[in-house]
Amino acid sequence: MSEPPSRLAAFVAELRRRRVFRVAVVHAGVAFIVFQVADFTFPALHVPDWFSSAVVVLLILGFPVVVGMAWAFDLTAEGLVRAKPEREPTAAKAPHHIVIGNKTLAIVAAVAVAVAVWSWLGRPSAAGPITSIAVLPLDNLGGDPEQVYFVEGMHEALITELAKLGALRVISRTSTLGFRDAVTPITEIAQALGVDAVVEGSVLVVGERVRINAQLIDGRREQHLWADAYERDLRDVLALHQEVALAIAKQVEVTLTSEDQARLASAPQVNPEAYNLYLKGWYFRNLESRESMPKAVEYLEQAVALDPDFVRAWAALAHSYLLMSMYGPWSRDYALDRMKPALDKALELDPNLPDAHAGLGLYQVIAQDDIVASEASFRRALELDPDNVYALHEYGWFLSRTGRPDEALAEYRRAQDLDPLNPTPLYGIGCVYLNTRQYDKAMEYWQAVLELAPDNSLAPIRRNRTKREILMQQGRYAEVAAGAEGAGFLLKLRAEWALENREKVYSVRDSLRSTGELQQREQEDPWWSSRLYAIMGERDKALSLLERAYEDTTIGTTGLVYNPEFDSLRAEPRFKALLKKLGLTEVFDQYGRRIR
Repeated sequence: MSEPPSRLAAFVAELRRRRVFRVAVVHAGVAFIVFQVADFTFPALHVPDWFSSAVVVLLILGFPVVVGMAWAFDLTAEGLVRAKPEREPTAAKAPHHIVIGNKTLAIVAAVAVAVAVWSWLGRPSAAGPITSIAVLPLDNLGGDPEQVYFVEGMHEALITELAKLGALRVISRTSTLGFRDAVTPITEIAQALGVDAVVEGSVLVVGERVRINAQLIDGRREQHLWADAYERDLRDVLALHQEVALAIAKQVEVTLTSEDQARLASAPQVNPEAYNLYLKGWYFRNLESRESMPKAVEYLEQAVALDPDFVRAWAALAHSYLLMSMYGPWSRDYALDRMKPALDKALELDPNLPDAHAGLGLYQVIAQDDIVASEASFRRALELDPDNVYALHEYGWFLSRTGRPDEALAEYRRAQDLDPLNPTPLYGIGCVYLNTRQYDKAMEYWQAVLELAPDNSLAPIRRNRTKREILMQQGRYAEVAAGAEGAGFLLKLRAEWALENREKVYSVRDSLRSTGELQQREQEDPWWSSRLYAIMGERDKALSLLERAYEDTTIGTTGLVYNPEFDSLRAEPRFKALLKKLGLTEVFDQYGRRIR
């Protein structure tokens, strides 16, 4: 006689009899199928993360419920029947038709295997590390048109914080604006901007609270990688920018330096009203028009009056003062006098602010002609923020202006790489090619500028000048002398001189002299007059006028380095001495041949 089974064996046998194991396996199989389908399809359908999490939690919590139901009930063809403990049968009874039988198990297993294979085949292979990123324009979640400037300011700030991470290439704001309202697949956006990943997000402002929703998408395979929401008081908005930037940096596994970690770990509070004024000023400054610049200065001055320690507002104000001489009614000297104190204040508050160092570099070369100090400031700005497009572009202008065109091209191309849809770096490259007499290449870039910005007012002017120089280069002097492509007074004289119409040129000079206009020009505009005498080959007179222009700071340094009309002076010791005084580098010799 065999011994009765142990309690454990009896319990396991009862579990089998009640189909508990089968139900558990079916639940696990169905949960696996749901997990795989959700993981593969939810990101593409933009299903919120909270819904995905809720599905996972419900399936996990449902497991003990399903197992308990399996113990208490049998699922049969007639429905749920309460399960009873097995006893010695006294008579044969009709068997229940169990629904979860071998056939059900086989079907669930087959579907699970099929889903697993589908998921594995459909999931893109790893595309490598993320080293470049673009932050697309943030959505104005509140829908209030009065908050557009605030949302755009948040977009700029997030890009700025990410760009300070030297290990990550971050596309500048200008190039991302073209995708504000476009319904373009993420993969196409990433390809157009040349990045590995894209950040999408939205901003919501309610009272004194601001909330940012952000999600990271692998642009090479359009795979959702991460999403989260961050909310803070407006006083802590700078810390909010840094918190989001730090989270993104961790997700893309960027190596943070100790300086990065220290900077992202702390941020000063700001006066909410001052921050609001700053964003308005920043918005109008970016428009760079005669109508917008006075508004930019007004808002930024109000911001620093409310919060004198608001360093970013001081830096933006300094640059806006300079722009007032380009787009507003201010003279250059007046703008520079206002610019310097604002820069000093910004650097006093934060000696490591890249934009302030770049602005100081501009001031030093424009107002002080201090080439050495200016270059040191630009280099410091780029040391602090290698991806600062503003600093790259202004440093490129500085290098081109001082006779270092190849270095200038490198900086402009770096700016273009970071801001591929911004015409400004392309314009800088075109200027380098124009200055170095590579006219065919210059024409390519003027065309590229106008394709990106058809309303650009400077590119057509440079393009026409390039066309005139091409005619001169081709020896078509008569066309230029006749006024082809809008040739101006001095260029026409240069063409006449090249045609050896010496008497005609002397006649024009004598006519100007007889009316007293030439003498007045020599006194008031020695730079222009030096060009006239250089064209006529009167070297001593031209050099004397250039030296006077140097003394009264009206000399055109870029023209001195590059203009063909000065080629006849380039071998003269006085000309070389003048270049040295100005800290400029020679690029052409007296025959117009490139020497550097």
